Amino acid sequence: MRPRRIALAYDATLTSHPGEAPTHDDILGTVELVGAALAARGYETALLPVERASDVAGLVAGAAPDVVFNLVEGIDGVSRSEIDVARALEAAGVPFTGCPSEAIAAALDKERAKDVLRSWGLPVPAGRVMEAPGPADGLRFPLIVKCLREDASIGLTDRSVVRDEAGLREQVAHMVRVFEQPAIVEEFLEGREYNVAIVGPRPTVLPLAEIDFSAMPDGKPRIVSYNAKWVPGSVEDRATVPVCPAPLDGPAAARLRRLALRAFRVLGCRDIARVDIRTDAGGKPFILEVNPNPDLSPDAGLARSARAHGWTWEGLVERLALWAWRRSPRAVHARASRPAAR
Repeated sequence: MRPRRIALAYDATLTSHPGEAPTHDDILGTVELVGAALAARGYETALLPVERASDVAGLVAGAAPDVVFNLVEGIDGVSRSEIDVARALEAAGVPFTGCPSEAIAAALDKERAKDVLRSWGLPVPAGRVMEAPGPADGLRFPLIVKCLREDASIGLTDRSVVRDEAGLREQVAHMVRVFEQPAIVEEFLEGREYNVAIVGPRPTVLPLAEIDFSAMPDGKPRIVSYNAKWVPGSVEDRATVPVCPAPLDGPAAARLRRLALRAFRVLGCRDIARVDIRTDAGGKPFILEVNPNPDLSPDAGLARSARAHGWTWEGLVERLALWAWRRSPRAVHARASRPAAR
């Protein structure tokens, strides 16, 4: 038994704000590609253009889908509205792809996520939240200054890595002023950076990916900045090359897989997430972020890891829909009603 009708929920406001990502074409392009992939495999599809979380119940009732494919990453330029949409889908009682609202809420608040990970004994960079410019207070330079409640590298530029008190105060003031939220300041790790994709109801770690910074010009910090993610052809884009599978094996690779899988579980992720890990100069790994519902476009890191695992992108899309469907009361009832094997 499989679902018949799958509705694709996406941000229909298409409002552009400074620093917002991804672009509108990226969002709509992914929606179209997901719909085409599902249609090619025999599913009936419908669109759920979400302008407000309060619209979700009516949209779901009108479309009457078996499953909602949740592609909402925010509404009207507000990342945290992703949480509200997931909560509305939960209230509507329809199975939907990806992480539940509580996992999204925990991950989007970097301070909360770090507290949870730390409480479970998982390594995270030393840092603290700053609501206004202030001293480093024992944190060791260089430091990196990030938005507390954003993802997709929003706000990350060369200026984000600071090497003295003056630079710290200036960058914190900039982040608070431009993004209207506190900054999270962390000790900057000078080692290697890895992306670990995890998928499935029985979480499977896909092949590791490493960011190759070897082409980064001297003087530029080795980070995956906003330009690296969202400005094709930029210096940062050309100098942050993902390598998958990563040139890493043995105990070091196994340790990264264990850390990522534990982070996935303790934050309550489901079906799909990406864990970003960076090492210090001595090679010790630290969890930077847990990203629920990462970019699903065919050229994104998740798709790259899935292909390295032997899956097609279209196969990954169908798997996500089927994993959600198996949580539906009808699918659960159908499984329970099957005669026992003799």
